Amino acid sequence: MESKAELRHRIRWQRRQLGLGERTRAARRLTAVLRRSRWYRYSRRIACYWATDGEMDLSGFLQRAHQDGRAIYLPVLNQRPVKKLRFHRYRPGERLRANRFGIPEPLPQQANRIACRDLDLVLVPLVAFDGQGHRLGMGAGFYDHTFAFIRHQQGRWRRPRLLGIAFSFQRIAALPVEPWDIPLADVATERGLARCQIEHRSRSSNPNRS
Repeated sequence: MESKAELRHRIRWQRRQLGLGERTRAARRLTAVLRRSRWYRYSRRIACYWATDGEMDLSGFLQRAHQDGRAIYLPVLNQRPVKKLRFHRYRPGERLRANRFGIPEPLPQQANRIACRDLDLVLVPLVAFDGQGHRLGMGAGFYDHTFAFIRHQQGRWRRPRLLGIAFSFQRIAALPVEPWDIPLADVATERGLARCQIEHRSRSSNPNRS
């Protein structure tokens, strides 16, 4: 089995080889997949990300979601050494600034911040995923640290729901799992929703309940 480092290197390389036309078509299809999904239908406050390193581009989705009346939030890095994200409101066209990784993020105006527990849906970037809802990220652990509280929520209904975003080729048979990993509810690709078996065993038809 490939190590996590080998897997990251291979899939990131594959992702960067995609041409502009292929990326654009995939992003357009993904936007349609997301807007048809029940996760989107029952969500009003949605956290997204700004694509980097060949990740699936969500800029078109951000525009459509804003037009649909959804409140959109983007991650803002905390100061070192805290490995948690804050989420601030973003409206298409507003000015962004580059963080220490060079990724654009909203200006940290406190009035635009939302508590993570108040988000309905979080669109999560990833390097690889499997059918059990396990995700391989870049290795820094920002999302796992930020949403660790989900593991301690009681009962069946947990919020926010974490929805992975990927190209379909990023799916692999199985990923190694760490105790701190937060499983995804589903993964959306340009081909549709890749259902995750762990979550679906305890899920009802109404993803809005909490």
